[in-house]
Amino acid sequence: MKRSYIVLLAIFFFLAISALVIIQVRWINNVVSAEDQQFRFGVNEALKEVVSELEKAETYKRIMSGINPEPIPQDTDEPSEQSEQKSAEEKLLEKYGFDPGVRSIIISRAGYTYLLDSDSLGVESFFESAEPDEQILSAGATSRMTSKVISIENIVSRILHETPPLRDRFTADELNSLIRRSLDAVGIHLDYECSVRGAYGDIIYRTPDYLESSGANKYLRQLFPNDPVPGNNILSIYFPEEEEYKFSQIAFMASSSMLIVLLLTLLATGTFIVIFRQKRLSEIRSDFINNMTHELKTPIATISLASQMLADPSIPESSRNTGSLATVIREESNRLKVLVERVLHTAIFEKARLELNKQPVDLHALIIRSVDAFKLQVNGRGGTISTFLDASDPIVVLDEANFFNVLLNLIDNALKYTLSTPEITVTTAAWHRGIVITVSDNGIGIPREHLKHIFEKFYRVPAGNTHNIKGFGLGLSYVKKIVEEHYGTIKVESQTAKGTRIIIHLPKEQPK
Repeated sequence: MKRSYIVLLAIFFFLAISALVIIQVRWINNVVSAEDQQFRFGVNEALKEVVSELEKAETYKRIMSGINPEPIPQDTDEPSEQSEQKSAEEKLLEKYGFDPGVRSIIISRAGYTYLLDSDSLGVESFFESAEPDEQILSAGATSRMTSKVISIENIVSRILHETPPLRDRFTADELNSLIRRSLDAVGIHLDYECSVRGAYGDIIYRTPDYLESSGANKYLRQLFPNDPVPGNNILSIYFPEEEEYKFSQIAFMASSSMLIVLLLTLLATGTFIVIFRQKRLSEIRSDFINNMTHELKTPIATISLASQMLADPSIPESSRNTGSLATVIREESNRLKVLVERVLHTAIFEKARLELNKQPVDLHALIIRSVDAFKLQVNGRGGTISTFLDASDPIVVLDEANFFNVLLNLIDNALKYTLSTPEITVTTAAWHRGIVITVSDNGIGIPREHLKHIFEKFYRVPAGNTHNIKGFGLGLSYVKKIVEEHYGTIKVESQTAKGTRIIIHLPKEQPK
């Protein structure tokens, strides 16, 4: 699949994920809004019930106090309640056909109460009769109705015309009990703070922790709205934990949906990262095959030509130069052997961890051996290879054979990637945990964007289709793995056209 197709697929996929995230966010906002509306509706219903119950309770108390009034001392200078009741009684008597100017007598007998005219009926004759006659019964019924109507009208008159002070119309316990019961009835079990303000804005009552400056939503309700002249009496209530409560109602669903979206995004990202890496690895392997073919062709062709010359009967024995041809065949065979071993080493690292034979080794002696192996090549190009071995204690526990190959790879790369006269330097220095080894050159350098990839298997810095620099892209991968097997670290410092430095930190003490 072409890289452009993969990129296009990734773009469409992440657009779809983005659309899903937007939909989820809008859904969460809608749920939060619905939860907020439901909460507000519940609180308003609860407050409505509180106001209604307060009004009912006050009305009941005032009616009961009117039915069973407490004795109040009378002031002679003011008209008494009894005189007012008599005036009302006279009006009612006149309304129902009685003479209000005639003194009436109330007599009880056998559980009945009768209103009698003292001038028209003697009291003695009333008691002499065994049963009341029809006129007396009618008069008794009219009297009872009159008394009830008088009482009810007086109570209603006081309710309509007398409005007690607001602080006398409820108690703190009564208010809090009604609020708690009403909130519980609508499913709101939160702690609350409330206050009651009078008509002029003065605070009649508030809970101990009530704050006017609280940032929570305040819910207001008018108290006693059915007064004949309604006052601006306001019940204010808020919930300190309202936001946490709303969030807790939707937290599980919202967090679950967002977690699933995040998981899908991570999985998609990981999938496309793997796809791009596999695509790049495929390209690198293709380059590796091309380089390997080119590397192997040269020694094979040389061996083939030398063997043909040795076997050609037309060439006289004296002209064959058998010794030189044999040397060419041996050198090219060794070259093939080295190439094949590098590929095999990489295959081994892919499948299993190498069993290293670690022994105390003189690192300086190992470096000198590796440098001597390249002196002829360096001198042949008119260059220099120098060593500055300043580490005070060069004895390190190493796998001698594999670490020798590490040094050979590093020096070989320094020589191979220096197109001008090579100047290679190998140094050692003391480190608080061991030894620092540095291999530097004056070669072509490595562009910054390729530095992070040079230790990857098969990776080679792009150089077009020219194959003047031989290699499979396996050397530094092998070097890094051997260094890590010795619990060391390796890093690269390089500038284009100025050269490269490979720095290895190698600990003296390694886990067993």
